[in-house]
Amino acid sequence: MTDPIVRALTGDAAQQTVSLAREYRATPEEVWHAITTRERIARVLGTVTGPMPTAAGDVFHVDIGGGRVRRAELVSCDAPRALSYVWWSGDDDPGSVRIRLTPTDAGTRVSITHDRLRPHWTGGYGAGWEASLAALADVLGAASAPTPAADWTLMQQRPLELTARMDAPRERVWQAWATERGLATWWWSHWSDVEIAADVRVGGKYRFAAPAHGMAVAGEYLVVEPLERLAFTWVWTDDDGASADEAVEVTFADDAAGGTVLTVRHTGPWATDEPVESYRQGWEFVLSALERAFAV
Repeated sequence: MTDPIVRALTGDAAQQTVSLAREYRATPEEVWHAITTRERIARVLGTVTGPMPTAAGDVFHVDIGGGRVRRAELVSCDAPRALSYVWWSGDDDPGSVRIRLTPTDAGTRVSITHDRLRPHWTGGYGAGWEASLAALADVLGAASAPTPAADWTLMQQRPLELTARMDAPRERVWQAWATERGLATWWWSHWSDVEIAADVRVGGKYRFAAPAHGMAVAGEYLVVEPLERLAFTWVWTDDDGASADEAVEVTFADDAAGGTVLTVRHTGPWATDEPVESYRQGWEFVLSALERAFAV
């Protein structure tokens, strides 16, 4: 059975972000009602104790079960498209939750991002949001057969991280990553049949394919912070099938010589070092191609 949930883990060893998405056969208005009405949200997230929030800055509390009550503060509310709030997990530093509803041909895609998580909270909140998305399907009357939850702890265990220096200012390096034209100058540039499509915005899709070689990578942009950071889901497809629950984050920084330092962090539910080393070779190859593009 196809897993209905798309998952991604980004961040670093100090703070991490879990991102999930699932599509429902319901209108954005129907989904919005399910995640903002006291009676229905109790079945999806937890019981709101006290007044419901109505304006930015309102503080509310959610009983998530097991004697755990969490404090939250509404940041923004754009019905029926987006909702964000600060969430205290029990540590001193609060996290941030953003929920986005996007109309699709089949209904509504719900995307959830919970960031600024300390690593010891990542597994619990990843699994918790999966359970919330499954409960939302029940509330909407669209329940499907259960699927195994992801192992978020495994996704934390073997991050691949590489650093490379580009002999070009950050603006040029950003353009090489954030535009179709820029990507076409280096991504798999040793092949002539490469197809590049990239809608570089939060929620936008990308796909890089080499049909003659039976390879493609595709996904969705999770973070687009110009000149600073890109994060995106990663689905690699070849003759062996497609990968799942992988993500990539790229950060951009100036160096003292006027160049740019890139850091690439790739995560996945890898039980052994074999896929890590395979991806390491692949990333070293494409980053070398990017270095050569700036040397011309």
